[in-house]
Parts: sequence; structure tokens; C-alpha cells
Amino acid sequence: MAEEILTLGETAKALKVSQRIVQTMVSKKELKAFKLGGQWRFRRKDVDACVDHRRARRPGRLKEIIASSSAVRSKQSPRYARNELPPTALSELTERVTQERMHELFVQSLGDRVQRHSLLSDKPLVLDLRPPAPHRLRVYMFNATRPPGGRPLGEHKIQIIVPGQKRGEPGNFDNSDGRLVLLVGYSAEEQVFILWDAGLYANFAWSRNVQVKPATIIEGSAGKLARQERTLRPLGGGSVTETLIAANHKRLPEAVEMRISLTLNRLLRP
Repeated sequence: MAEEILTLGETAKALKVSQRIVQTMVSKKELKAFKLGGQWRFRRKDVDACVDHRRARRPGRLKEIIASSSAVRSKQSPRYARNELPPTALSELTERVTQERMHELFVQSLGDRVQRHSLLSDKPLVLDLRPPAPHRLRVYMFNATRPPGGRPLGEHKIQIIVPGQKRGEPGNFDNSDGRLVLLVGYSAEEQVFILWDAGLYANFAWSRNVQVKPATIIEGSAGKLARQERTLRPLGGGSVTETLIAANHKRLPEAVEMRISLTLNRLLRP
């Protein structure tokens, strides 16, 4: 039987990373490849082996990076004393995927619970869930990354910018048509979805940062339905406790149902 050969795009999709990340893996000799007519090609068996390897190491990867980085900080430049990761570790926590790919992963993870959805290239993504939970959703989804800047080790964040929002202008989510808004982050390295309470974010600044703790990401990548509570102080109101949820693709349907339930319960409280 002929050996299956994959293109760069097909390989990126199989590994659930961007094409840029695949090219980096090739340059680091983490993935075997060859060129055909000037274009990268990959053997299916090599890609499958890489998938298995990444799956086996993923649950503890963030822990390993944080632990090793703590040791490196004590031996290197003083700037690492401010809870910053060295560049070598940092690069492993900043993978990004395209907006369309994030939406595709979200829809695929919900499986047959999705009755219909808008184009994957649309932002936000609009979708309807099947009964017995016929929710009508509008999903704002962002890459959750660990960029430089003195944040606690392993902490991920998203940066909220909604369509049409300009620098210096406040932003708001579209709650029209009776749709419930979901605010979702996706950590590509750990393959974890994070769901915040979108209703607690209004009139937010351009590129508003929203964080999630490393422990929550780790629990989600290990297959748990992770929960984290944090205190917010919305404009014009007192402090409120937000519960965010993190889960891998297998538990995303549960996470979405929990997110919806928590949000509705908050809205119904006197």
C-alpha cells in the first residue's frame, strides 16, 4: 500500500498547531520532513508518532517548564527574578492558532451537540446547540498565551478586542438576538479551553487583559474540569466573584454547560 504523504497544512491540522510552528519543529529536528517541488511534505507515520509523543508529554509540560525556569532564573540575569521565563521556555508557551482554526476546534470538540453554526471565519462565532440544552450562543474566542512581561510563572492571558473596536475606545460584547455570550480562550500548547463569565466584562479597554492561573491550565490539560475563582470590580459596582472553567477537548461540552449554568444562576440572583 502506498505511503500516505501530508502537506504542511494537513500536518499543522493533525498536530493542532500553526504552520509556522510545524516549520519550527522541522528546523529543530522534532519532526521529520522532506521537500517535494520546493514544498514541505511529511510522512503520515512520522506525524502520527509526533502526535503520540506530544499527547504523552502534555499534562506535565507546563509544570516542567515552570520548574526548570525557576532553577535557571537563580543562575542567570536579575531580570528573571521578576517571575519571568527565559526566552527558551517562553517560546514553548506562546503557540498561537488562527481564528478559524480555534473555531474549528471548538465546534469539533462539541461534536453532535452543535445543531448549526456560522462560518468558522466569522468573529464572533454564532452557534446553536441541540436539545435538551437548546442554547443559542455567540462565542468570542482568543488565543491564551504566556507572553513576556513579568507575570507569574505559567500564567496565561487573552487580550480582548472585539470587531469594530478601535484603540482608545471601550468595547462591549454583542448580546443581541437573545444569544448568550461565551468568552473563551484557547491554549494551543496545552490544548485547553478556558471559559470566563462574559457578562462581567463591559465597557472594557482596547486589548483588555484577562488572566488564568497556571494551576488551572495544568488541571484542564490533565483531563479535569478545572475551576478557578477570582475577584473582579466591574465599573459602577462592588466586587464580584467570577468562576472560570478550564477543560480539554473531551470535557469541553461539560465545561460549556457548567459555564452557561453558572452565568444564568448569577443573572437570576437578586
